Parts: sequence; C-alpha cells; structure tokens
Amino acid sequence: MKKGLLILLISLFVTVGFVLEVQAYNYSSEEMVMIGKVVQHEAGNQSELGKRLVIDTIMNRVESDKFPNTVKEVIGQKGQYCNPKDYPPRDIYKLIAQEIYNRTNPQVLWYKTKSYHKYGIPIIQEGDHYFSGGI
Repeated sequence: MKKGLLILLISLFVTVGFVLEVQAYNYSSEEMVMIGKVVQHEAGNQSELGKRLVIDTIMNRVESDKFPNTVKEVIGQKGQYCNPKDYPPRDIYKLIAQEIYNRTNPQVLWYKTKSYHKYGIPIIQEGDHYFSGGI
C-alpha cells in the first residue's frame, strides 16, 4: 500500500470512522484528493451543504452515462471545473467520505453563480451557487 494512501485512510478512519464504506465504492485516495481540491477552490467559502452539493455534482457525473466515468475525466472536462493545486483542509475529506456513503442530492449535475445553468432543471440555490440536474 502506498504511504500516501495509508495516511489518507488512517486520517479518514480517525475523522469519519468508516473507511471500509469509502473503499467499497471504489473512489481511490487520488480521486478523493482531486474532488477535495475542486471543492475547496469552488466552494471553500460556502456552507457545508454548498460543499456537499459540489461534491455531488462530481460524483453524480461520474455515475451518469452522459458524462465521463472517472473523476479525473469529469474534473478535466473543458470549462467545467478548475484544476487547483492546493490541498483542501481535512474536513473536506470527511464530507467526501460521507457523500460517497450517503449522497445529499443524487440529481445535481451543474452549478454556477448568479443564475441557474442553461442545462438541466433548476433544483436548489445554496449560498452563491445555483444547482441544476436532470437531462
């Protein structure tokens, strides 16, 4: 097992208490770091719910047949998400693990500021973000 993965799994166990559930859903530690970086950059100043919904947009896209099926490909789509280099605080990983286990909103696919996205159906506004879903 890689040292970084072991440290992340230990941190998740200490923070969240259910590493086995995280592993069961096949999100690698690298994918969780990628999601965490995006969430911190895109929603670091938003509420916990706002962060969870951004996490959900990524996970819902990975699981949708309308989008690429890996975290790296979803995040890497042109014009969709940023590609930040800074690591998020540990509490973001706790939210990611919880969202893997129990998704807050399995329908959100897009979000933007100031108004709902032109794609999908408006679902919820939280903080500065407007979330839409459905295709």
